[in-house]
Amino acid sequence: MNKVDRMKAVFENREPDRVPVGFWFHYPKELSLEERAQAHVDLCQKVGTDIVKVMDDNFGAFFTQGIKIDKPSDWRHIQLPGKDCSHYRNMTQLIQRILEKAGGEVMVFPTMWSPFKIASFTYLCSGSTDQQFMEHCKEDPESVLEGVKALAETLQEWTRDYLELGSSGIYYSGQFSEPQRFDEEVWSRLVKPSDLAVLGVTKEFTDKYNIVHICGEVEFGFQSSPRRYEGYPGDLFNWDVHRTDLPLEEGRAVFQKPILGGLDNHGVLIEGSLEEIREESKRIIGSMGKKGFMLGADCTVPATIDWARLKAAVEAAADI
Repeated sequence: MNKVDRMKAVFENREPDRVPVGFWFHYPKELSLEERAQAHVDLCQKVGTDIVKVMDDNFGAFFTQGIKIDKPSDWRHIQLPGKDCSHYRNMTQLIQRILEKAGGEVMVFPTMWSPFKIASFTYLCSGSTDQQFMEHCKEDPESVLEGVKALAETLQEWTRDYLELGSSGIYYSGQFSEPQRFDEEVWSRLVKPSDLAVLGVTKEFTDKYNIVHICGEVEFGFQSSPRRYEGYPGDLFNWDVHRTDLPLEEGRAVFQKPILGGLDNHGVLIEGSLEEIREESKRIIGSMGKKGFMLGADCTVPATIDWARLKAAVEAAADI
């Protein structure tokens, strides 16, 4: 199988010739667009991974540039640049160059931040704090929801354009399910609707896929509540299995979909020997089987990681 066929087998919950593998990390901001595109392709080609995840290292900085929220009601009046902002132009150009360089030999998945995370970035980029955002969510959730809805509508447009460019789907970063933030009832009312709005765009297309990554922030110990995402329109699910209460095997039963992950991006991948990485990779694959499974990490790996460590996992998957 080639890389595209291997991934299609996983998305369709079939058994590929071998378990595919994927890793990614954030790139230095000083890289030019061309350097950034080449770096993405180099990782895939030199390590032997099976997809390209296009990193969005602007973290929403230009999406909401100039917007300042002093009180919750300000969310009802935000003005967004839509496709006119440099963030959108940079991402579409980067995706296009990666697609050209990849030459159709590998699936390409741009990162899509959740609308709620973009809302949080709005505070951080204007010199405020995530804590103020949380306070506004509690003080006037309906006003915040108006703003998040506007953000979601823009991200829906961007998702549609990314797919029409030739991307194979999106890598969606589901956020704000840390148990310390909202209980499930509040989260389902505030966060979930905008997630579903963006993820729903992919389902308008044929042969396009949603990879749903369930992310927990460092200030909350990387914890999240993956069970809240049961029923999401994802085609491949990934979460931190080492810092949540949902092991891989149970996650497969919860989501009833193919699974990505298994390796600790704060553990064996960083601290173990190459042989330990190989053995842990084989153990995980032995436990999960080849059908509907992709080996990867709980989240991004450090940009400084020795690629030999990532390659050890790829080699282990190829040996089984």
